[in-house]
Amino acid sequence: MPPPPSFFPTEETVDENFGHAITEVRTDVGWVGPSQTFHVIVLITPDEGWHTYWKNPGASGAPTEVSLHVPEGFTVGDPMYPRPNVFSSPEGQTYGYDKPAAIFIPVTAPEFLSDGRAKITATTSWLACKKICVIGEETKELLFSTHINAQGPLNKDMQLSRWSQSLPRPVTDLEDGEIVVSGNTLSISGRTTKRPIFFIGIENQLVRFEQTERAIIHENTFRIQIPVLIDASKQGNETAIVEGLLLLGRGETDPSYSIRTEVQPGTRAK
Repeated sequence: MPPPPSFFPTEETVDENFGHAITEVRTDVGWVGPSQTFHVIVLITPDEGWHTYWKNPGASGAPTEVSLHVPEGFTVGDPMYPRPNVFSSPEGQTYGYDKPAAIFIPVTAPEFLSDGRAKITATTSWLACKKICVIGEETKELLFSTHINAQGPLNKDMQLSRWSQSLPRPVTDLEDGEIVVSGNTLSISGRTTKRPIFFIGIENQLVRFEQTERAIIHENTFRIQIPVLIDASKQGNETAIVEGLLLLGRGETDPSYSIRTEVQPGTRAK
């Protein structure tokens, strides 16, 4: 006889997402050819009412991180995170995502490939928060085709186009965009009709940011100044990397720009 029905969930039927987010993995090309640079795209989707964090979480939280295990000869670049939302918390402002966020990781194939299939393993770790915070981690495998001599075409689906719009652009794409480090101040200038104008710094062992001054705006030209502290006692002969994100407007697809410059030892500008 079949077992009587049960109104209590068994171990097999429990489907609770303890990390309160899920991931999906895909590429942006039809196949991969020799020396081709393509992107592995990790889509992280938090549960309703929960949020995950940007690579700089802000006043609290922890960064979302992706680690790729690639075939021999493939190389992995730095992940590109979409524009984050700004959240308010008792500790201060935090930066992250309460909707699906697509992280693009550039990968370059070796010079020589054969026809066949290859595999990349993506492990994503995150902190998801609502009233409490939980740690999540998920590993996904991505199979893709390789070609001995032809590079693959770029996919042009609407999903990929929408995700790409949320990625930061190089500051050279900003009209009259300019970055200058002078003394202990990072100055960013350009032209835009978007408001507000906001900067998020990414601190490291050598570089700290103090509170950003209000943007000076004349017609559509702006200049925003950010006090920067470079620890000369730790710098030695090392180049200090000053980087962050310039956000224009409030919308998720409003433009954002990657800010990155170098400060050589004994100087304050480059």
